[in-house]
Amino acid sequence: MSQEDQDVVILQKESWDHLKSYIKQCFRSLTRSSVVEEYRKLFAVNILWGERLVVSSVLQKQSAGDSSEILAALTSLLNAHIPQLGELLIEETTSRFLNAFKTHNSKGCYAMAALIAELFNYEVLHEILILQILHLLMEGVNVDSACLAMFVLSKCGRQLMLVAKTAHDLAFESLRKFFQENKVERAVYRRFEDLFDLRKRNYPQLSKRIHLPDHETVTHTFLLDLESSTPSSDESLEEFRYDRNFMEKESEIETLRSKLFALEGTDATPDEQRPAEDKTQSRELEMKKKIYLTLKGSLSGDEAAHKILKYKFPDSEKKAVVDILVTACSQETTYSKFYGIVAERLCSSHKSWKAAFGQSFHDNYSAVDEFQANQVRNMGKFWGHILASDYLGFEVFESVHMNANETSSAGRVYLKFLFQELVLDLSIDTLQARLDEPYIQPFLVNLFPKDDAEKSRFSINYFTAIGLGRLTEGMRQALADMEKKVVALQDTEAESGSSLFSRRGSSSSPKTKAYIQGERASSETDNSHSLERSYRRPQDEEFSQTRYSESLTRSRTSVRRRSRTPTRRRSRTPTRRRSRTPARRRSRSPNTRFGP
Repeated sequence: MSQEDQDVVILQKESWDHLKSYIKQCFRSLTRSSVVEEYRKLFAVNILWGERLVVSSVLQKQSAGDSSEILAALTSLLNAHIPQLGELLIEETTSRFLNAFKTHNSKGCYAMAALIAELFNYEVLHEILILQILHLLMEGVNVDSACLAMFVLSKCGRQLMLVAKTAHDLAFESLRKFFQENKVERAVYRRFEDLFDLRKRNYPQLSKRIHLPDHETVTHTFLLDLESSTPSSDESLEEFRYDRNFMEKESEIETLRSKLFALEGTDATPDEQRPAEDKTQSRELEMKKKIYLTLKGSLSGDEAAHKILKYKFPDSEKKAVVDILVTACSQETTYSKFYGIVAERLCSSHKSWKAAFGQSFHDNYSAVDEFQANQVRNMGKFWGHILASDYLGFEVFESVHMNANETSSAGRVYLKFLFQELVLDLSIDTLQARLDEPYIQPFLVNLFPKDDAEKSRFSINYFTAIGLGRLTEGMRQALADMEKKVVALQDTEAESGSSLFSRRGSSSSPKTKAYIQGERASSETDNSHSLERSYRRPQDEEFSQTRYSESLTRSRTSVRRRSRTPTRRRSRTPTRRRSRTPARRRSRSPNTRFGP
């Protein structure tokens, strides 16, 4: 096997493992109300290639508990498009039933018999297999086989009575004869009576079926083979096998998927009654549905990108495809690199995809205030991943203005997650080196402003707050240079002001000159007096020290200094003197007098 074939085998093996986990997850979430939903999810992947995985999941779920009606309804939908899947399921179910019957495995017999009966009810299986099973059970009848035959009739008696009433009546006659000729436990006989009562009332409990959309009915005829029936194990069904026709099956599943979408999208409304814009809306809705199912049904980003590229969208619709991709990414609980890988593959395929992603980035950043916090986080990490891969250049930062007036809190959070993802993928050194490249500088003048001190301080504070202060070294240097220029300019202005004053003094009037000369003379006199005071004789110094010591001996108490607080001016209004004798209170009544 060549190296290329080995690579293909490895790729198919990885896809098989992803497909197995995806199908099992679908069956784990399968309920009575979600049959149609899980059916659509299964068609989102290549179940034509993984039909053995679907059969294995059906058998495992039925063995774990009686989910026969739900599984039969799902099989009926899948069998309409992939008949070989239904045929394989019938073959494996019948083989396991016979194996359990031979080994007296009661639980296995009842589980597989229930599934066979429900497949017959949903018209996946022909009634001849039911009649053969009843004949096998009643041929050497005993209590156990009679109970199993009653169980099969309780499951599919109504449908058997509709398609083969004579065979249905013969089965009941055989049971009646057995219970008449043999003594059995009261509980077993009670079950026989309940079955006859159901027959009289036309099986009322079997009339309620799961509602399914209209689909084609494909019925398989299968005969019992008691000798060569060897069931396959779960391991053999799930075992990987290299398929040389893998690409043909991919094309076939794409055709089936398109057919399925066409059937589900049919509308009975006449064209002349529809508004003119309905076609555009329906086309957009169909495209969104197609892309969304492609993303959800792909097991890897490479597979999803390959499927999207196969649609061959025109350049005018690529922007809409990118918007759907970004929306799907933002709706995830946490960011998944699956979407980043899809974006990488699309950008690397053709330059028109790069233009679509660049326009989508500008639109996302402009409308970032409309998204929720979780969506902002996922979108920031998504764009950070694409920018780190270098499939989309840093030229998109031209529309980002980092200042107090042109940014919002949501936009700053968006950029925070974007740059943190860049650092996570590239490292801070590589990111700084890419940001320092000369050709990219014209596109970063608004994100890292260097010509406005206020904007530079805001950007420096922002990147420092999110832990990326190293990216602000250029702005810090530019800000320091601006401050030095301001200081130098102020010094120059001060020097020019003083020289201007001196020039004005030399050209002043004679009165001004006389005033200046007088001031200079007074200052010289003051200076001479100060010099005389400073150059005292030694005798004067000794005399002053003696007087100072005598004053200290006369008064040991420190001299109280006068307060520097200005004295309070007395009011010129004469103060009113109070009498030493207390004033008499006046009576409240005017005629009352005090004293005699």
